[in-house]
Amino acid sequence: MNERDLKLLLDAHALKHIQIRYAVMAEGYMIVADGKPLETARRKTRQFKTLDTAARFLFKIGIVDFAVKLT
Repeated sequence: MNERDLKLLLDAHALKHIQIRYAVMAEGYMIVADGKPLETARRKTRQFKTLDTAARFLFKIGIVDFAVKLT
């Protein structure tokens, strides 16, 4: 799922839950929407260095209710 797909689902009110998860291998965070990770244009999982940057991204596109999973 890329950013465009995420926005379309958000506009259609079709998202059930959003999570920010800690990615151990990348030593950063990733966003998971309904079990699918957010991807870049090249189909790689989009990674965020800090929890704040991931949350800021979600706020920017209009998502204010999400869960954080650290383990």
